[in-house]
Amino acid sequence: MIDENERSGGTLAAVENGTTAQITHVVGHGAFRKRITEMGFVKGKMVTVIKNAPLQDPIEYEVMGYRVSLRRNEARLIRVCVPDEDEDRTASPFAGTVSEGTQKLSLREKGNAVTVALVGNPNSGKTSLFNYAAGLHERVGNYGGVTVDSKEGVVKLDGYMLHFTDLPGTYSITEYTPEELFVRTHIAETMPDIVVNVVDASNLERNLFLTTQLIDMNIKVVIALNMFDELEKSGSRLDYRQLAAMLGIPIVPTVAVTGKGIDDLIRKVIDVYEDRDPIVRHIHINYGATIEEAIARVQSVLRGHQEVRDAFSTRYLAIKLLERDATTMKLVSSFADDPLLALTCRTEIGKLEKEFGEPSESVITDAKYGFIAGALGETLTENKVELRRKNREIDNIVTHRLFGFPMFI
Repeated sequence: MIDENERSGGTLAAVENGTTAQITHVVGHGAFRKRITEMGFVKGKMVTVIKNAPLQDPIEYEVMGYRVSLRRNEARLIRVCVPDEDEDRTASPFAGTVSEGTQKLSLREKGNAVTVALVGNPNSGKTSLFNYAAGLHERVGNYGGVTVDSKEGVVKLDGYMLHFTDLPGTYSITEYTPEELFVRTHIAETMPDIVVNVVDASNLERNLFLTTQLIDMNIKVVIALNMFDELEKSGSRLDYRQLAAMLGIPIVPTVAVTGKGIDDLIRKVIDVYEDRDPIVRHIHINYGATIEEAIARVQSVLRGHQEVRDAFSTRYLAIKLLERDATTMKLVSSFADDPLLALTCRTEIGKLEKEFGEPSESVITDAKYGFIAGALGETLTENKVELRRKNREIDNIVTHRLFGFPMFI
């Protein structure tokens, strides 16, 4: 049973089934806190309690359009309130992007062989897209450990040979799981010509978090807007061309299970490789004045080291250092063990945490979701009535006191 002290404490663990609450704060420290915010449990977001397990633990929630289960002791670390219907639910401010005004061009000499890395959230249809494009038949499933390693395939089109690598599904490229670190290391060290970011069109807000990290890396990206048919059937409308211009990344609608749009996607990859797409530009997400000043100060120290400048995007490294990313700290130290850099990072992290009252990694995560919410606010029109109706119909079946058990089996 729910403890009365817990019920009055304003935690997510105390919220009743079927109730929607607004997140006001996430407490705790370390890897769990970072992970929980990357999953979408960030200040200002709405979260709905779907149901409690028979023994009241774990609890299933819906946040940003997808379901996740937390143990009660984890949910106690999330502070919430139940807002009035007319209460302002705006999260972090949307500051848009900053363009350097130049097209992102390839620096290496071109040939007809193109290396392509496929990245995306689990269940975004990434491996299905890979299988269809490369004519392979890998196993796909809704559970961990399916894509435990990279898989490779070759696609030939219009005189080009595209070497595709299907990387493990991941929600972000931090260092919380081996899959995340594997994907990040592959992109940083192998340096593929193009990264294809497979995005689930029916769950844009959650999927675009990974996209913001790719933007920070300042690499060439093409977005495969997968399951686009589901978005259209829902009655929602996305101006993906406007979103592409905002992100500086071409977007191609696809339906991987039928192959629709995949040829267009491959041709777009070739266009981006050949620097023929004007949408591909040097874009920086504007994280707001305070965070941008911190990034600039760390970046200015990084730019003083030639080896670092030649190998990595200094903006990306600066952001990761401000997030206290241990792997990045080790990496930068191997190139430049600079006391000034360490001092600058500590100073800027301290300023961010003092101003926002949150750990620096959460401050940046909040800013990313603020950007995503703002970008979708300008480009996406959701049919929320239809979405709620479908969710209710599904819940009525899978949680039925009789039919639920055979369906589970």
